[in-house]
Amino acid sequence: MADPGWIQLAAFWLLAAAGAWTQTLTGFALGLLVVSGATLFHLLPVQVTAQIVSVLVLVNGAMVLSRDHRAADRPALIASLLGALPTIALGYWLLGLMATGALNWLRLILGVFITAAALQLVGKPHPWPERSGPGGFVAAGAAGGIMGGLFATSGPPVIWLLYRQPLPLQSVRVTLVSFFVVTQAWRLGLSVADQSVSRLAVIAGIGAMAATGAGTWAARRFPPPVTTLTIRRVALGLLLLSGIALIVTAALALSQRAG
Repeated sequence: MADPGWIQLAAFWLLAAAGAWTQTLTGFALGLLVVSGATLFHLLPVQVTAQIVSVLVLVNGAMVLSRDHRAADRPALIASLLGALPTIALGYWLLGLMATGALNWLRLILGVFITAAALQLVGKPHPWPERSGPGGFVAAGAAGGIMGGLFATSGPPVIWLLYRQPLPLQSVRVTLVSFFVVTQAWRLGLSVADQSVSRLAVIAGIGAMAATGAGTWAARRFPPPVTTLTIRRVALGLLLLSGIALIVTAALALSQRAG
C-alpha cells in the first residue's frame, strides 16, 4: 500500500475524532471504529492503524480517567487484564506472521470479528441478577486479547460481560476505559520493543492525537441531546455495515486471486 495523501490522512483524523467522541460517551468504540473505517477505505495499513489506535486510546483514557478513575470496578478490571495481557502478545506475534503475505485474509478476519462484535452488542443489555466470578472476566480478557494483539481492538468480550453485570453504568464505562488504557499501553510497548514504529505512524499519529483530544473534549463539554443508548446503537450499526463490507471486499479479492 502506497503512503496516503493528505485527503486520506484528514479522513483518518476525522475518524479518530468521531471514535473518541463515541467512546467518551459510551465507554467503547474508538478502536473498533478507527480500525474498521481505516481498513475498509484503505486509509492506512492495518499495522500502522493498530499502532496509532494504541496511542489514541491512551490520550482518550487519560482525559476521561483524570476525573472519573475512582468509579472503576477494580476486581473486574484486574481479572480481565490477567486474561488479556498474555494473549495480546500472542496476537501481536500472529500479526507479524500475517502482515506480508496475507493482507486480504487479515481483512477478512477483521471483518468477521467486527461483524460478530457488532451483532453481539446490539440492543440494550439487561444486567444479570448476580455478578460473574473472576474466571469469567479472565476468559473475556483472554478472548479479546488475541484480537487486541492483531488489531488493537480487544474490547468486545469484556464489553459484553461488563454490560451484563449488576453495576452502575458509570462504573462499567470507566472500567472499560481503564481496561483499554492498560491493554493498549502494553501493545504499544510491544511495538516499540519490536522497533516497528514507522515514520508514517508518527505523522498520522500526531494529527490523530489532536483529533482524539478534540473529540473527547467535545463529548464532555457539549453532550448531544440524545440518549447514550441511541449513540451506542448508531455506532454499532456503523460497525456492522463496515464489518460486512470488509468481509465482502476481502472475499472478492481472495476469489479473484484464486481464479
